Amino acid sequence: MKESYLAADFKKTVSRQFPQRAKELESAFEARLQELRRENAGASKEKQRHLESQILPGIAAYETLQKVLPQEQALQLLHGYVEQRAWKLKKMIRALMRLPGLYRKVPGIFCRQTPKLFGETAGFAAVERQTTDAVWQIDMTRCPYHEACRQYGCPELCHCFCDSDDITYDGMHPRLLWHRTKTLGRGDDCCDFCLKLIPEPRKRP
Repeated sequence: MKESYLAADFKKTVSRQFPQRAKELESAFEARLQELRRENAGASKEKQRHLESQILPGIAAYETLQKVLPQEQALQLLHGYVEQRAWKLKKMIRALMRLPGLYRKVPGIFCRQTPKLFGETAGFAAVERQTTDAVWQIDMTRCPYHEACRQYGCPELCHCFCDSDDITYDGMHPRLLWHRTKTLGRGDDCCDFCLKLIPEPRKRP
C-alpha cells in the first residue's frame, strides 16, 4: 500500500523536531493508523481511496502530534502538509492549462468526473445545480472527510482539506472562475462548489 504524503510529512517532522522520540512517535502513529483502518475496513473501494490517501493518516498524525505539541500547533502542521501538496497540484494544473484551449474543457471534466470520484459510493452526496460544458455547480451535502473528522473528535481537521480545494482550483486560468461560499467543514449546510468559464470579452467591430 502506497504511503500517504501525510504519513511521510509526519515522519519528517518528528525526525527533525523530536529526534529522541521519533521512533516512539512513529510507532504510535502506525498503531493508531492500523486501528483506524480496522474500524473502517467495511468501507467501499471508492471510499477507501479517500480514507487511505488523506483522512485516516491525517487523523492519526494529528492525534499523535498532540502527544508532544499543543493542539493548535499540531493543527498548523497538518494544515501545512495539506497546503504544500495543494500548491504542488496547483502548479501542475497551471502547467497543463498552457495547452491551447484546454481550459475550456475543465468544467465539463468536473461534471463527468465528480460522480465517479466523489459520488455516493465514496461517501459523498451532492445536488447538481448546473452541470454543463461551461458550468459545474453543485451543492455537496455529505462528505466523508467531514464525517470522519467529526466521528473521531477532530472537526477542525476538516478545515485543512476544505482549504486545499480553494488553493488547488482557484486561479487555474484567467478564463476559469472557482467560487465557493460555504463548506460542511466550517458548519454550513453544504459545500457550494462552482467552476465556470468566464466569457471572453467581445471584440469591438
